[in-house]
Amino acid sequence: MGESLSPVEVAHEAQRHRSHGAEHGSPTGHRRALQIIEASLLAGVTILAAWSGFAAASYGTDSRVAFAASARADTDADERALEAASTENFDESAFNAWLVTDLLGDELRAEVARERFNPTLERAFAAWIALDPATNAEAPPTPFDMPEYERPLLRSAESLRLKADRLNEEGIKLGALGDQYIRLTVFLAGVLFLIGIGSTFTVVPVRYTLIAVGLVLLGIALVILFNLPQPSFDFSASADT
Repeated sequence: MGESLSPVEVAHEAQRHRSHGAEHGSPTGHRRALQIIEASLLAGVTILAAWSGFAAASYGTDSRVAFAASARADTDADERALEAASTENFDESAFNAWLVTDLLGDELRAEVARERFNPTLERAFAAWIALDPATNAEAPPTPFDMPEYERPLLRSAESLRLKADRLNEEGIKLGALGDQYIRLTVFLAGVLFLIGIGSTFTVVPVRYTLIAVGLVLLGIALVILFNLPQPSFDFSASADT
């Protein structure tokens, strides 16, 4: 038969088990307060880190949309500028044909050439002829220098280029904001690491020290966060095109 324990040994073993259970049971005092503080900090910092990540993604998307809109506006501006140049080249050809036939005294062909004028050139030409450019030295050399000769396509191209520049600058600013939120997310991840690693220590002063350092870093992160523009939750808002 195996040896049995004496009553004294049984009491000693029971006391040892109770002590061991107390060490691993429900925490009390400072340990309980530490757990509450650490859990609260972890929850709060996790929410802030999630918000910072959302803001970084939101501004990153807005930046890409702005760059795409800028490229599209720039392409449209090039198309309008080419169309404006083509229109003006045609008008110049029509005017040169009229000028040559007029100088040759061929009124019939001069009239045929004038019929090719588009409405804008016709208005400018009429105003130019009214100035009697043949004898008036102050008259512009061609109707293209008259204020009546409008260039709507060219003005549209210039407006689109300004829009493209504005959208490009907006894209740069939004991208910079996204980068700042990414840096803030990394900063908050550092706070999470300190609080998380602190919970693994059994020495209470070490855990309090890590919490204090985490609180300082969290305070800095909050100052940075409150000084940054916040993203919008309006998911229905469309990009400026």
